[in-house]
Amino acid sequence: MSITVHQVIGGAGPYDAITTQALRYRKLFDEWGWKGRDTAVHIDPRVGDRFASLRSLAPAPTDVVFAQYSAYTPGLGELLASHPRSLVLCQNITPPEWFWAHDPLTALQCYLGRREAKRVMGAATVPAGASRYTAEEFGASTVIPILFEPERYGAPGPDERPGPSGTAGPPADGGEILFVGRLCPHKRHDALIRTVALLRARHRPRATLRIVGEPVNEGYGAEVQQLGRLLLGDAFTWDRGLTQQELADRYRSAHVLCCMSEHEGFCVPILEAFHFGLPVVGRPSGGVAEVAGDAALLTDEPHLGVVAGLLDVVLGDAELRAELRERGRARLRVYDEGTTAAALRAAVEEVVARTPAVV
Repeated sequence: MSITVHQVIGGAGPYDAITTQALRYRKLFDEWGWKGRDTAVHIDPRVGDRFASLRSLAPAPTDVVFAQYSAYTPGLGELLASHPRSLVLCQNITPPEWFWAHDPLTALQCYLGRREAKRVMGAATVPAGASRYTAEEFGASTVIPILFEPERYGAPGPDERPGPSGTAGPPADGGEILFVGRLCPHKRHDALIRTVALLRARHRPRATLRIVGEPVNEGYGAEVQQLGRLLLGDAFTWDRGLTQQELADRYRSAHVLCCMSEHEGFCVPILEAFHFGLPVVGRPSGGVAEVAGDAALLTDEPHLGVVAGLLDVVLGDAELRAELRERGRARLRVYDEGTTAAALRAAVEEVVARTPAVV
């Protein structure tokens, strides 16, 4: 079946997860022989000519408009209302209260995005979510998970990270804790920093924390860095603007991934950790528990000392780390690229099947 699929995203940028997904989806569409254009409302010059302006999109009635919806997207509601064939994949829209004090513009975009979600999802021929959590939150029944491509990250490396004097595993009084994700208030880097400070004070005085990600703005990034330096000193590192190879190296050198986020629609870094054989510890917020399944140690206990204790247990128990590695590999099979690609293709074909009379 020859189909033309035009993609729509709110903003196209060099480090944005939605942009990365759109480029992966286009690669699949090319493999399937499906034509179409990729468009965005806001386009960062660093992405080159891969995206055209949404204003230039004039789809034929037989074309499918495929929108990834993660924030207020001007013009999208009007396009969907006037076009007979559409698939809207809601990735995640963070509640605005997390941003008002730190980035009012982002807060406004989230507020408008959540307010418009009902209209946007309701106008879609097929509405979908990237996780069951997101689908249910925004009134959809179709789930199209994040397209995870392990080959982009290279080889996982050894099961156990090198320890002192060539031994395997973390040192008895240390270990590197990693978190990957945009520096935003809802991801609770502050709680993560305080948790590692407790880990150092109570269990492992040489434990270190490395966070990787671009900040929602420079001011918030400075706040996170200041807290990290205050509570952890030289045991704190913040990396940004990494290449894919550099990111892979950070995963290979870490001992555990810790996610303290309060709101996640999916959380790709969990799958990345599983790929690299990293155990995962954290909170079961949003889609985290759904993605991690039984392959992570998650607790909704509000006391940070409990998470610090879990980190100490994982870092000190080689048998537990091995078990979590095996469970993580099993979870990766659930999110196999072929499975996700099949879900995406089925959803697009369902759009076409529901509108057979379009000419």
